[in-house]
Amino acid sequence: MKPSEYARLKSKLDEEIVGINKYNPGNIGLLEDCIEAMINENKYDKNILLTTLKLYQLNTPLYNESIVRKILLKTMMVFPRNDYALASYLIDCERINTNDIKPVFILGEILETCNFTVFWSIMRGDYKKDEAHLDRFTHMAEIQKIVKSTVGFEDAVRRYVCDVINSCFQNINKNMLAKFLNVSLGKLSQYQKAMSWKENAENKNLIFIRNHEDNIKCKNIEEKLSFETVRQTMLNF
Repeated sequence: MKPSEYARLKSKLDEEIVGINKYNPGNIGLLEDCIEAMINENKYDKNILLTTLKLYQLNTPLYNESIVRKILLKTMMVFPRNDYALASYLIDCERINTNDIKPVFILGEILETCNFTVFWSIMRGDYKKDEAHLDRFTHMAEIQKIVKSTVGFEDAVRRYVCDVINSCFQNINKNMLAKFLNVSLGKLSQYQKAMSWKENAENKNLIFIRNHEDNIKCKNIEEKLSFETVRQTMLNF
C-alpha cells in the first residue's frame, strides 16, 4: 500500500530535523509541505508544528503567516493539551494583531475559556453580541470561514467538550449537554455510549458523568529516613 503524502513527508522530516540540524532554515519548505498534508489528512505532530514556528522566529524573512495560522488551528484541535499555548508563545507580539492572525487568537480565547455555546452560535451564524463581549468576540464571519476550512475541527471541539464535561461535572442536564456539543437530543446517546455516561436513575433529564469523589487519590508519603541517617547528619553540623 502506497504511503500517504503526510507519511512520506514526515518520514523524510524525521531524518532531517534531528540534532543540530533541527533548526536548519533549509528545512522550512519541507516542514510547510508536511503541515499542509497534515491538515488535508487530519493528522497531528506537535514537534513539526513547534519546530516550524521556532524557525520562523529565528529566520524572520521566511515567516509565512498563512502557515502560522494553520499551525495555531491545528494546536487548538488537541485541547485541553497546552500545545496551543506553546505555539502562541513562539509568535512575536507585533505579528498577533494582523487581519489574518487576530481572528485565530479570538477563536483560541473562546475555546480556552470553554465558551462552547458562543463557538457553536458563531458556526451556525446566529451569534448575537453581548455588551460585555462587544470588543472581545469580533471577526465572526472570518472565524466561521477558517473553522469550516480546517478538516476535523468541529469534531475536535466536541472531543474537547467531552473532556471538559468528564473533568467538571458529576451530573449534567441533557439540554445543556446538547448545547455544549451542538447536537440534537436524539444524538446524545452516541456520546453517552462513547464516554460511558449513564442516564441518571433518579432524574431522566440528567446524565450521570462520574462520581468524582470516587476518583480522589490520596498520596501516602512514606519517610525513608532511618535513625542512623539522622544521627550521621547531626554529627556533620
